[in-house]
Amino acid sequence: MSPHPTSVVQEQEPGQLLKELERRQDEVLEQLDDLDRKLKEVLAGLGVTLEEELEAEIL
Repeated sequence: MSPHPTSVVQEQEPGQLLKELERRQDEVLEQLDDLDRKLKEVLAGLGVTLEEELEAEIL
């Protein structure tokens, strides 16, 4: 028995699933970059300096 209902399984061309997964991965990575940027802005507004920034200044 398939773990997916047959109504959900679709005919897909070879490589299409990989392309879809790569597209979704790119979207998620873009969202993570946006969240990281926003977090850095908030922390900078609070006067917080990240360790990695301090280490970069030392080198």
